[in-house]
Amino acid sequence: MIWKNMHRCMLFVSVLCFFSLPTGGNEDTSPDVKVELSGKKLSLHVTVHSRSESRVTLAQWRLPWGGGQHSMHFVPVDSDGVCIGNGYFPEEYPDYRKVSIDPNGSTSGEVDLQRVIPDLGKALKNSDVHLFWVYGAPEELHIAHYSGGWILIPQQK
Repeated sequence: MIWKNMHRCMLFVSVLCFFSLPTGGNEDTSPDVKVELSGKKLSLHVTVHSRSESRVTLAQWRLPWGGGQHSMHFVPVDSDGVCIGNGYFPEEYPDYRKVSIDPNGSTSGEVDLQRVIPDLGKALKNSDVHLFWVYGAPEELHIAHYSGGWILIPQQK
């Protein structure tokens, strides 16, 4: 059973890496989606850029931190390459408040990893965790449909 989960995890990570390749063509060299580990409270600080030439207004649930069930997915893997769980995405009630982003602007928010990945704290006691992520961006932002990456979360003793 573990072998089957590892194959599924590796397939997901491979697809994630494929869709994470840079698309080029933007004059601005900043990434469309920037994800950073934020402090000791195990959260991600996520910045999403808009490449639209006009102001974009959309529901917050369409952003990585807005509770949208299908906007951002996570695959945590321990240092032995074993998936922690079966992959995760936020399962909270979507936030329907509107967010506006100026032309070629950006917006930022926080993703609480302990809420999104309940087993993360336990896993971090045993090893580092490699966190693979992918975000499906709304078309209105005029960025790559999928962005993804990897964050190393150091072991916590």
